[in-house]
Amino acid sequence: MARRQPPPQPEALVQELTDEQLDAYIRTRLTLLGVDLSVLPEDDEDAPADQRRIMASARRFLRSTPAAIADVEFDPMGPAPAIYPAELSAWNRG
Repeated sequence: MARRQPPPQPEALVQELTDEQLDAYIRTRLTLLGVDLSVLPEDDEDAPADQRRIMASARRFLRSTPAAIADVEFDPMGPAPAIYPAELSAWNRG
């Protein structure tokens, strides 16, 4: 029987994508979230944000972070993640 190859790791997939492919993915995700980058200038160093810098930042994030996110494992029997755990722990005191 032939041995199956393990699926490619997310970081390997992102590293192989071109800037154009990542841009299409980013724009699609932002559109689904209701974010319209077209209201920003394309390239304006004086603006606090422009399309070129936002896309470059998103590509950098996708090329560096997904492996760390994919490796996170939660204990199903542990406490649920909370933004302010100290405040929630006060509710759980007996």
